[in-house]
Amino acid sequence: MKISHSLFLILALLTLAPAALARTLTPEDLVSVKRVGSPAVTPDGKTVFYTVTGYDLKTNKGLTRVWSADVQGQTAPRAVTAADSSAFAPAVSPDGKTLAFVSVRKDGPQIWLLPLAAAAEASQLTTLSTGVSGPLVWSPDGKRILFNSQVDPKCMDVACIEAAATAEKPRHSGQLFTGLLYRHWNAWRDGLVNHVLVVDLADGKLTLLTPGVHDAPPVALGGAVDYVFSPDGREVAFVMNTDALPAASTNNDVFVLNLAAGTTSRVSTGKGNDFSPAYSPDGKYLAWLSMARPGYESDKADILLMDRAGKTRVNLTGKLDRSVAQFAFAPDQNLIFFSAAEQGHEKLFRVNFSAQLYKDLDGVFVTDFVPLKNFRMILVNQTISRPPEIFFHGGKYASTNPDAQRDPALTPVSRVNDALLGPIEMGQTEDLWFKGAKGDQVHALILKPPAFSAAKKYPVVFLLHGGPQGSFGYDFHPRWNSQMFAAPGYVVVMPNFHGSNGYGQKFQDSIQGDWGGGPYQDVMAALREVRKLPYVDPKRIGAAGASYGGYLINWIGGQNNEFRALISHSGVFNIESMYGSTEELWFPERENLGAPWQNRKMYQKWSPHQFVGRWKTPTLVVHGAMDFRVTVDQGMQLFTSLQRLGVPSKFLYFPDEDHFVFKPQNRILWWNTVWQFLGSYLKP
Repeated sequence: MKISHSLFLILALLTLAPAALARTLTPEDLVSVKRVGSPAVTPDGKTVFYTVTGYDLKTNKGLTRVWSADVQGQTAPRAVTAADSSAFAPAVSPDGKTLAFVSVRKDGPQIWLLPLAAAAEASQLTTLSTGVSGPLVWSPDGKRILFNSQVDPKCMDVACIEAAATAEKPRHSGQLFTGLLYRHWNAWRDGLVNHVLVVDLADGKLTLLTPGVHDAPPVALGGAVDYVFSPDGREVAFVMNTDALPAASTNNDVFVLNLAAGTTSRVSTGKGNDFSPAYSPDGKYLAWLSMARPGYESDKADILLMDRAGKTRVNLTGKLDRSVAQFAFAPDQNLIFFSAAEQGHEKLFRVNFSAQLYKDLDGVFVTDFVPLKNFRMILVNQTISRPPEIFFHGGKYASTNPDAQRDPALTPVSRVNDALLGPIEMGQTEDLWFKGAKGDQVHALILKPPAFSAAKKYPVVFLLHGGPQGSFGYDFHPRWNSQMFAAPGYVVVMPNFHGSNGYGQKFQDSIQGDWGGGPYQDVMAALREVRKLPYVDPKRIGAAGASYGGYLINWIGGQNNEFRALISHSGVFNIESMYGSTEELWFPERENLGAPWQNRKMYQKWSPHQFVGRWKTPTLVVHGAMDFRVTVDQGMQLFTSLQRLGVPSKFLYFPDEDHFVFKPQNRILWWNTVWQFLGSYLKP
């Protein structure tokens, strides 16, 4: 076992309250944490715009505003959008004179423009009846902006869009569906499709660029930005899935639209997911992220670089056994920066056009970044004890050692949560490596409670992550926050079992067809190791999980009574019935090696409902009615079975939440219920 040391040393400079005033994190604190993201930098590299989302317990809603700051954090940040309405998706014009953003202050979500001269007022650019979705993408000449909207697929122009959106709706409530993906995640699609539009700043004229029945960009598996202008402004690259049954297909492809000719061509050729197109600053190359295997949403994502003249392409990250999360071209070098998960972190890498790879920042958890000139960088970074904030990195490479990592020092630009979190004492982490399934080394992150004493014996909560190709790491999660679980006095154990990302593609792939096998063995092996720790009470250990983590809780409940309490949030209970009610069919078909009628034994082998008769552990079941990924009947089936068996159990039901719990008051209820349930079984 080794102690984890984050290189994120700049946090030591944050203002801290005296030790006497220290306290632990509460549900109200977590809801009050502001979320920072969506950085956009002016072309001169001097100013960064970003969003800050806060939550109001009285209105039970969130509100997002756009802020600006000096990129090096030398001046105090200031809000640039109104305090009474949400604004998001900031984008700076190529000449640096105008900020575009989406605001809901009038006519629903629309594009607004703010001149960046002193004392200027924002003006509304669009009034599209179907509303505007980001991101917003400026044309190189600053005369047009790309955006996204959900429209009637029969429409070929904006006039039709407006007519269809404002037409009198039928008085009946019935809907006739003729194909799948009629709902997605938490919303009914109502027969609409995503399309890319462009607006002319001079006259406000709107043009539909991607008409037809196919979503562009797709509703699933896309990237942060899936439509972009070429540097000469003559074409638009975008992502679309043209397969007949998109509910069972991950075959997103990159297309290029010639704006003058009005012709569209497909440039990606793989059968897997191709997304996130981006042009090199000189326009010579087009790059995108590509997954090779069809039907696999968690396949390794590589950066493909295509020479636009010769149409030749190279896989820049093929030799790296990590999946690329996000990438961006350097503005002044033949380099691409990218982030990737690795052993609980989201690290920053770079690769040149000859596929030479280097690691830049190691002990970080980067969720967004903007490369600047001279290797400078704006980052959105977080730690396990501090939520995401904007940081500036100004380190340069040593000329004599180009493969060396850069100076890890990061300069804070935003500090929106300092006052709230300064007086709060957080737990400290350590890493645990142990032998798991197949004899492989498996990693778990251990978080100790605040004011930890080695002389005490603590109860333990295991957290089991979803995905299943996800992981727990050194991040300040907005919902399943590890510090919140530790705050009442628990040791928190987060095993990254077989199937977790950040440990190599073979390790990640191993969960397919083995949902209740290797991952379960890893959790039980971690349990045996944790019971040996001198500060752990081996008789007071519980476990909680969501999504696939909820499935794993449900599997454990039917296999053993090793835990004193279980919490299953949005967990799969009956794998076969889940297949018929979920929306993205490629997922259960890939994970279970076929549809139920093709491989029924697999669905039966690993389905927790087959073993529920053995269940004895007290259990809290949580589910939301708007969850279309793992539908609410899964939680109901589990709770009904436990009640009928006489197992101590409770069902926390949210009629207005989906796979996650977002609303502030609901989040507080969730935490108070979880704390009370765990305390009733784990506290002495």
